[in-house]
Order: sequence, then C-alpha cells, then structure tokens
Amino acid sequence: MAKRPVTHRMIEAFRAAMLHGGISAGADALGIPQPSMSRLIADLQKVVGFPLFQKSGRSVKPTDEAIVLMTKVQQSFVGLEEITSFSAQLQKQMTGRLSICTIPSIGHSVMPEIIEHLRAKFPDVVVSLTVSSYLEVARNVRNRQADIGLTADKLSIGNLETVAEFTSDCVCIGTSKWLTASAKQVDVKEFAGKPFVALTGTFQRQLDALLSANGVTVDAMIEVSLFQTVSELVLRGMGVSVVDPLTGAKHRQRGGITLPLRPACTYTVYATAMSDTRLGAPARELLQLLKSATDAARTHTTRE
Repeated sequence: MAKRPVTHRMIEAFRAAMLHGGISAGADALGIPQPSMSRLIADLQKVVGFPLFQKSGRSVKPTDEAIVLMTKVQQSFVGLEEITSFSAQLQKQMTGRLSICTIPSIGHSVMPEIIEHLRAKFPDVVVSLTVSSYLEVARNVRNRQADIGLTADKLSIGNLETVAEFTSDCVCIGTSKWLTASAKQVDVKEFAGKPFVALTGTFQRQLDALLSANGVTVDAMIEVSLFQTVSELVLRGMGVSVVDPLTGAKHRQRGGITLPLRPACTYTVYATAMSDTRLGAPARELLQLLKSATDAARTHTTRE
C-alpha cells in the first residue's frame, strides 16, 4: 500500500502547534476546531512514523524528533515567506509608486492639481514629480528613474515610446492694461504697438515663424526661458504674450486674461515611457487627467 503523502495542511498544523505551545493553542491560531487540528497531527505522525507530541500532565510537549523536524519545517516556511515578501515588493513596484518627469510648462501649471487627484484616488501610492529640461526628461525615462516623461516634443530615442498625445491651441495672455476681457479672440496683428514678453528656445522660433507669415513684428523687450515666468511678468502689466494652453489656464485662474489666438498655433504634450513598461492604474489615471486638462484648456473663458 502506497504511503500517504505529507500535505501542506499537516505541516501548517504541526508548525502552529509548535509555535503556540500546544495543539489547542495551534488550533486557535489557525482558526480551526481542535478535533480537526488533532486529526491533522495524527495523520502527520502516521506519515512520518514517529510521535510528535507526548502528554505531560494536562498538556502536551513536543518530542525530540518533533523539535528536529520543526527546524526543517521552519526552513521551508522561511522560503515561502521570502517568496511572499518578494511578491509584495514586486506589487509595490508596480502600483505603489509613480515617478513622473516633466518639462516646466506642464510641471508648473497642471501637475499640482493632477497630483492632488492622484493622491485622493490612490492614497497608498507615492507620487514623485521631477521638473527638468527636455533632455533630462529623456534621460530619466531611459534610465528608468521616471515611469512617464512629459514633453512638448517627441522623444524618439532608443526604446522610448510615445504612450499618449494631447493637443490644443496656444493662447494669448495679458491683463486689462493690454487686453479686453470681453474679446472673443486675439489676432496676432493686434500685437503691434503692445509690449511683448518673449520666450527663448524652440517655442519662440515656432511663434516667430507664425508672426512672420502674417507680417507681424513684436516689440519684445523682455525674453525669458519659462512659461511660468512669462505669466508672472504679464500679470505685473509688463505686456502680452503667447503661452501653452495649460499655462494659459493657470494664468486665468490667477486673475489674468486668457484669449484664443488667431491664427491658431498648436501645442502638443507627449507622454513617453520605455517600450517594455507596463502602465499601472495610477499612470493610466495620470494620462486621463492630462487629457481632461487639455480638453478643458480648449474652452478658455476670461476673468480678471
């Protein structure tokens, strides 16, 4: 007759009895009736061929063989606990942290509100935000220091992959000193005779091309590198400017005037990740929130 195999339940019952100082206490720890516990111990004794516990007054004590066996059992359970712990760490890496690296125009405008939403929906997730240059965003995503990178230019480097795009139109910003809040839009020809706060870099070159195509030359006496600084200067009455739609929405919230620009000048936000990255629920929610913010920016109202 074939020998009955040792089951995990038998070993679990034996370990509980050893750890908790008796069969009754072991049964309580496992949440099972004492008769069931006694039967599991009896079945294990039949399989191993020697007694595991012996009576000592009104209690039971483990035999010498049981103590030796417990050493081996503990080694097995330590292995299982290590596997469980390792699995928990993997799960933590997948859903317990979201690292975002973004250029300033996105990081300084919509990201604080988005992070607030993420923290409310995923309270156990640590959200990390780094605001950097275009090249630093690319480097952080490639080095896996960021799960998602947000830029205004496509990152076509190595194994980087665009996972989402959000496109809207740039806007004109100002205050009542230079703009009319009730206006429906601002034509670039209206920049003539108004002080203009210009940007440095690729965005300004794109805007200059649009202005040149429409025969417009602006009076740019101030040049800065960040959209956020442009908005700050414009709010101080230093002139008008053209910014991305997300910065425009923030400018409006702070009491400035934000109006559609004609002809239109598009602005696209690209979300980038490594091609083998699995985006968890927080990352997918981030993309949805960015889409909502971009959609909302398409329908600017004006308010001073």
